[in-house]
Amino acid sequence: MKFVCTLFLISLVYTIASSSAIASGFGSENTPLISDINKGTLIVNLTTVNGDEGKNKSSDFTVNIHANDPIPTTFKGNSSGTAVKLLMGMYSVTTSSIPNYNSSFSSDCTGGIMNVETKTCNIVNTYSNP
Repeated sequence: MKFVCTLFLISLVYTIASSSAIASGFGSENTPLISDINKGTLIVNLTTVNGDEGKNKSSDFTVNIHANDPIPTTFKGNSSGTAVKLLMGMYSVTTSSIPNYNSSFSSDCTGGIMNVETKTCNIVNTYSNP
């Protein structure tokens, strides 16, 4: 009987310890239990073409990601690219609008993504004279 009780207690302690690790989001040595390995990566590049009169930079535009649990969901535009992690499924990318700028989006700015897949979304915001 002592042996059975001891095994029960060991099992109970292990279960509680495992539950605490899951609740905190970390396993041993502070490694995430739900990792980015199971997420797709969308690289978003935003370029601004000003011509002679436009004054805005890529960072003046806000990029929004509409997807399953994207990280980050919103960020400033960046011509060097911003990596976004998202769960498998459908997604789309939008940007804020600034008067006299027209946005064009590459084909990978909308669609579906699988786990561990990488896609690149290129956005070009071009100034046009009023």
